[in-house]
Amino acid sequence: MVLQFQKDRVASSDTVAWYKGQLDPDRKLLSVTLCARFFLFTIHGWATFFVLSNAQGEVSILEGDVWVERVRPVLARNWNFQILKDKLWLYRWHHLCFTYDHQRHLISTYVDGRLNNHQEYDVGRHMSGDRAKLGQGAEIQRSLSGDLTQVNVWDTALSQEEIQAIAQCRSDPQGNYVSWEVGWTLTNVTSRDVPLADLCRQKVDLTYFWFPSAPYDTAQYLCRALGTHLTSTKAELLAILNVSSVTFTREDSCYTDIWVAMNDIDEEGVWKINGLPVTGEISWAPQEPNGLHYENCASGVLTGMADVDCHANLKCVVCPMNDQTRFSFLGTCETELRNVYFTAFQHSPSEVVFVGYGAYHIKRQEGIWTWVNVVNNRTIAQLGESVPDFPMGRRWWHLQEPVCGQKPGGRRLLLLSPCGTDQFTCDDATCIPLDNRCDLKYDCRDNTDELECHTVAFPRDYQDHLPPRASGIDQKSLPIIVTINIESLSVQTMEMTMEVSYRLELTWLDNRLQYQNLKVENTLNILPASTVDRLWTPQVDFINTIGNHHTLMDVDTIMLVTRLADSIGRNITAPAEVEVFSGETNTMTTRRKYGTVFMCDLDLALYPFDAQECFMHLMITSATKSFLEFDTIISSVNNTASNLLLEYNVGELVLEHGRSGSGMFSEVWVRVPLTRRYGYAILNIYIPTLVLLVVSYVTLFIRPDVFDVRMMAALTVQLVIATLFSQVSGSLPKTSYYKMVDVWLIFCISATFLTIIFHVIVDNILFWREGVIQPLNGSSVAQSNTWVEPENKEKSTIVGGNRWRGSEWLQQRVVVATKVMVAAVFILFNICYWAYILAQ
Repeated sequence: MVLQFQKDRVASSDTVAWYKGQLDPDRKLLSVTLCARFFLFTIHGWATFFVLSNAQGEVSILEGDVWVERVRPVLARNWNFQILKDKLWLYRWHHLCFTYDHQRHLISTYVDGRLNNHQEYDVGRHMSGDRAKLGQGAEIQRSLSGDLTQVNVWDTALSQEEIQAIAQCRSDPQGNYVSWEVGWTLTNVTSRDVPLADLCRQKVDLTYFWFPSAPYDTAQYLCRALGTHLTSTKAELLAILNVSSVTFTREDSCYTDIWVAMNDIDEEGVWKINGLPVTGEISWAPQEPNGLHYENCASGVLTGMADVDCHANLKCVVCPMNDQTRFSFLGTCETELRNVYFTAFQHSPSEVVFVGYGAYHIKRQEGIWTWVNVVNNRTIAQLGESVPDFPMGRRWWHLQEPVCGQKPGGRRLLLLSPCGTDQFTCDDATCIPLDNRCDLKYDCRDNTDELECHTVAFPRDYQDHLPPRASGIDQKSLPIIVTINIESLSVQTMEMTMEVSYRLELTWLDNRLQYQNLKVENTLNILPASTVDRLWTPQVDFINTIGNHHTLMDVDTIMLVTRLADSIGRNITAPAEVEVFSGETNTMTTRRKYGTVFMCDLDLALYPFDAQECFMHLMITSATKSFLEFDTIISSVNNTASNLLLEYNVGELVLEHGRSGSGMFSEVWVRVPLTRRYGYAILNIYIPTLVLLVVSYVTLFIRPDVFDVRMMAALTVQLVIATLFSQVSGSLPKTSYYKMVDVWLIFCISATFLTIIFHVIVDNILFWREGVIQPLNGSSVAQSNTWVEPENKEKSTIVGGNRWRGSEWLQQRVVVATKVMVAAVFILFNICYWAYILAQ
């Protein structure tokens, strides 16, 4: 048995069914299951299909309420909304079950045998009542309009398998607390018997929408806008002709002459359906096709298909409806889906009426398409002039009542769409995937999917000179995430500068904004310059540079929104499927490439074995720390440049915060560690000077009597080292302190100077020339000398007019001493020199 409430869709408090069975008010329900199957005609406010109450206070102990997108079980005066994964349909059977397991404190909802959701909730008390009714809630707006059957209540929580068997009509158990077969006392409610199997037969019978006379373009529009298609196959055409021969007379165009979806408009002789070539043989009528390029559209006749002129013919349009289509009326600011959803009906050819899930209808009145409220019989808006004259698609309506705060008398753009929730509606009411909307390529036939692609929705009080504040009760400063990607880097030692080419990204949340139709692919969320100019953006100054340098917002700056969270809903004011995303959970990012020269404070005391640190010093100057600060957790620096520079090895870059202590503005430093590549200095300074020192030292091994050769060689070495010292000093910054290379070169000069001194000492000790006279002719005349020596002393020897003093033993001691002293000085210096360098 099926009970029918309010067939006329008019809300009434007089349509009710009372349970005939005896209910014991002392029988306590701890766990419970409530199931029902319903077929809704309309939803006034919401539909209450069952109420278990106490006759004394009329308080709902157990109740089942239904909306389009949610349901609500009432358990012992506890109201619990359950959001539906799949929205309910009108004019379609649905099976709904609520269960409560008091041991697990678990409320479960099942729709058409599938688990919708679990909710942990402790009802806290038992349920009991002595009256049960169907079809009426506490108010008239909660009454049921539709068919109802299989309402049962159990005092236990049924399993999912048991509920699934009931929903699929494999079983029909009766409740042990309220049983459907016990019977009901009906008031203004009709009943009829329906086989159990028919309740689960959801497939809708094939129906047709007929439009007797229309051109080809209108035919394509009508069927697409109704969520279906023109006839495209021979089987469909034969089925339509069988129906039309019974429905229409021979004088009607729909009797034999019907538009078919095929055309060869793009290329003569290549017949296509929806842009795709027809596969297989086409059932042409005899002598067809015969129109060449003058006839590019196809029509169906009794004998097959014929090619005809697309523009000069008016033929019947037949749109086969294999399933129910749910239309959405968007841009009306309606928050209840019952006032958004419509179903199309055709009671006579050429006429269509759109019946809403709630109080609204869209129908033609006195030749004008009208949006009306049938409950209070008020006209809300009328369709303006449009071609073709149908409301499907994006159309301008003339308001008779206020809509979305817009006063009557004006025009408003509204959309009547057959598309699903995951689709976008083109202006001509054709559907494309929602992800194809604003993806930088055309997908709609009218190219309207790339229009009005506004990513950012500005509130009326938005001011671009004020920074956003962090969300939450605490007055925290807004974190700015800085990401620095180093692409190239070079250090100039002479200028003490570091030139960096890098991409700087600044990311933040602006909770004042909302975003529309964000894509997962961030490059599709890039904002146009016109939008960027209206947005607040943080300014970051580069501190340790020559001159005033800061972040720029110019044509080279890319600004985009990153989708991090799902949509918070649809924009109910927009005449389109516009997904809205919150600015509190989706970030804004600016990205730009910079080339900046930063000053480096180099300490060259250990040159060329030094390690340096250069810094990129950044400061937010848009507002103080109490408003804005760099994020210390997510901010990062990445180096994709080569780590091997001309003079340095670059270490791991580090992002540092709070180096300057308590400043007014938030600051961040990028520390660039540098280690000198000393190979050049070794090859060009140390090895050559070491070789020269060896040459200088070797002069000590030349025979002592060859003074000129020893002295010339030592002097030459010293001059070369001095020249090298001058060249090295000229290639380095002039500092007030000594560098290690300076120490090395000064030592080399000193060592060669010491060698020269030793040469002079050796020559003066070993040789003493007495009375040597240099005449004008260049010859020397030795004066006679008288020597007085003790008898016990060794006798001196006269060699070449010079007297040799001392013995051979003294000669050897002096020469060896010079060699040892020079070597000792060299070794001692190197031990100290390299030990000091290694210790740093």
